[in-house]
Formats: sequence, structure tokens, C-alpha cells
Amino acid sequence: MLDKKIWILYFGRLDDEKWFWLILDVLKKFVKENWEIPFSFYVFWKWKYVQELLNLSSKHNCIHFFGRQSLETISRYKENCQFCLMPSIFLETFWLTALNSLAMWIPVVWFAKWWLKQFVSPKYSIEKATGSTDAERLYNKLNDLIWQIYNWELDVDKERKKALTLSDKYSVQRRVDSAKEIFGKPKRILLISDFKSRLGGIETYVYDAADILSQNGYEVKIYWIKIPKWKIWQLIKYFWLFFAMRNFVDAIRLSRVVRKFKPKAIRYHSTLRRLWWLPILALWSHKSKKFMMYHDLWYFHPFPKSVLQENMVKTPFTFKNFVSSYPSKNPITKFAICLKYISICLIKKQLKKTIDLHLLPSDFVTKITHESYQIDTKKVQTFSHFIQQ
Repeated sequence: MLDKKIWILYFGRLDDEKWFWLILDVLKKFVKENWEIPFSFYVFWKWKYVQELLNLSSKHNCIHFFGRQSLETISRYKENCQFCLMPSIFLETFWLTALNSLAMWIPVVWFAKWWLKQFVSPKYSIEKATGSTDAERLYNKLNDLIWQIYNWELDVDKERKKALTLSDKYSVQRRVDSAKEIFGKPKRILLISDFKSRLGGIETYVYDAADILSQNGYEVKIYWIKIPKWKIWQLIKYFWLFFAMRNFVDAIRLSRVVRKFKPKAIRYHSTLRRLWWLPILALWSHKSKKFMMYHDLWYFHPFPKSVLQENMVKTPFTFKNFVSSYPSKNPITKFAICLKYISICLIKKQLKKTIDLHLLPSDFVTKITHESYQIDTKKVQTFSHFIQQ
């Protein structure tokens, strides 16, 4: 059986929201059932479960932990890897890790749910695997795929080509073509977001979008601030919830930037973590065309990381629907949800009044946006993410 070697890739945060604990459970189950893990496991990134992974890797040299690395570095291992485990189980607006994996010719093994269905072939879907728990299903699916490889029942090269074909329609060039259709000829574009960082998906997206637009003749400026250190962020983020509802400082600064830069187009990205509604209002009278890019479900649900099914996002956006979408008996949680509802109502009003075109990364989010805010369908458009370089 063992003249063949199997490598499995994982790149994403090692934390609860990515369900890395599930992967750890499966690795431990392999050890318990087989005394060893029957594949090499390459793990990139870091976060909560680093120490637990290191403890496991100290006993099993088939686990290789590299910490946080660039996609260029990760792609050096693509020739060896037969599968990639997709981090995350909650409903995300777009599964960029899955797309990046397919672009490296590596099929994705995970749940074929929601928009992720297009990225996970039925052959690699966990949902129909045997088992009473998700850990058992993932364990059995991996065992089944490994058995197929060892018995020549799975053509790895053929599956790799299928993976690349799936990613083709999300190429950077297609993204450029779509951007030109939306923004028109090269012009000055102001991108607006909360924080400047390479850690989060939104921030990385803004960097990449700015680079691509610049390379194609657009003059791009980004308005954001450097994200605070983690411990400081944990202390003050709750105070910002109150401050951001009356964020005059950013409204004044942003107005000055617009007067000086004179953009022909303004595209908002993340606004709920710091900017909120006043900066949007401040630019209401500016004649530039305005776009809003929705990267997550924060605009529709109090705690998006708890959303496991589309029907958990209740539409239309009303106080009753918003509060009931996350039932809680904790008075502090209830108070926070009410505060967030008020804040989103203020943002919603500005979005409906000032935004010319609402851009969504997936079709199902387009539907949620239209039904939640009653925005004219002509002003809502799917604008998919692109493969990161």
C-alpha cells in the first residue's frame, strides 16, 4: 500500500470559526485508529490552535507546520498535494481559500454547501460520507479518498485539471474586464475601508484590488487607518461601537481627502468596524459615482459567524427579524444586538440614498441584499472575488 505518498494542504487561520478543532479531532482519530496519520499534512497560518498542533506534530513527523506564509510560498508545495481541506463551516459570502486552492490545481475536500458547491466536487464532499458527526464524516471521507488513490481508482492528475478548470472564470483578467465594465475607462478611484492590514480577508482584498486597478491605468487611493495591536484592539473595539455611531472625525478627514483627490468613483468596502454611517453621509453630495462592496454578512445579521444556513439570515431587515435571528437570554448580548441594529439602520439609510451600485461577491448575497434593504435589482450586481497571486 505504501509506495505512494499522500499530502494534504491546509492554509487558513487555526481558530474556532474556521473549525480547525474539527481537523485536529480527525488527526487524533487517525492516530487512535491507526497509530499513525496516513498522510503528510502541510499547515500554513497561525492563531488559537498553534500550540495544540505543535504538540501533535512533535509526536508525528508527518505534520508540517509553517506558520504564516505568502501564497507564493504555499504554491511551492502544490505539486505534492492531492487535496486541500477548506477552513470554515459558517456561511461566508465567498470562499476565497477554496478558489486559491483550485487555482493551484488542488481539489477541495469539505462541505459542498451554499456557494461552496461550485468549488467542491461531489466526489470530495463530506456531507454524504458515512458517520454520525462531522468529524466522523471527514475521517471517513479522507479514508475513502486515500483508499481510492492506493488502489488506482482516483486519477489525481485528472482531478487536478478539473480543479484548475473550475477556477478559470475567476482569473485576474476576467476581474479586470468586469471592473472596466463597471467603472468605465481608467480614472481616479478612492477605495474606503476601516483598517489597513494584511491579516484579514477584506484588507488583503483591498490591497489586491488597488494593485490590479493601478496596473490597468486607474489612479487609486485608499482611505483607512492602521489596525491597532491585538490586545489594544480587544480593549477598545467595544468603545468604538459607541464612538463610531457619531464618527465626525473620519467624516471630516474623508471630506478633505475627496476634495483634494477629486475621484471620479468611490468604492466603500468594510465600514461597520470603525467608519459607520457619518463618513458615508459626508460624501453624499459629491458628484462621483459611488459603489458599495459587501464582503460579509455583518450588514444583515448580528453575529455572522453563527450563521450555518441561508435561512438564518431573516429578511426583510426589521428589528423583529434582526433580533430573532440570534436568540439569546444574555442581557448584554441583547443590548449589543439592539445597538448594532440602530447603527445598521443608519448605514442602511445612507446606502440606499447615496450608493449607485451595490456589489456582492456571490449570487446568494445579492438576493439577501435585495430582500433585506429593498434595493432596486438594477442597482445590485454580483461582482465575484478573484484568484490571489
